[in-house]
Amino acid sequence: MAKILVVEDQDNIRKLIRINLERAGHTVCEAGGKDEGLALAESEQPDLICLDVMMPKGTEGFQFVWTLRNTADAPLKDVPIIMLTGIHDHTELRFYPESEDGTYKKGEYLPVQAFLDKPIDPDKLLAAVQEHLM
Repeated sequence: MAKILVVEDQDNIRKLIRINLERAGHTVCEAGGKDEGLALAESEQPDLICLDVMMPKGTEGFQFVWTLRNTADAPLKDVPIIMLTGIHDHTELRFYPESEDGTYKKGEYLPVQAFLDKPIDPDKLLAAVQEHLM
């Protein structure tokens, strides 16, 4: 099974994610914010990252992604990232803006592999993890 880093500032959500991933046989390391998450990513070399978008200082999840993708050594810079977000409850903003000509495709708007809306559906989480570990 895989080593998965969960970066989420809300303890209860982080715990639920960890429990579901561990039940599926994965090893989980946890961080409560961007800086701690980047340090753990470097030291633990996870196979996949589950990352919250909104943390105490705003959209720290985006900053995490850009820092990892632009400064980490391979293979860490290419580790799959699943973004976890509740932002769709608060705004009309969408991470994959749709257009008739298909201007934006998955992964072009932000270099991550998937977005999951909060509250996280455990089955969808495990399906996304399985898909992106292949």
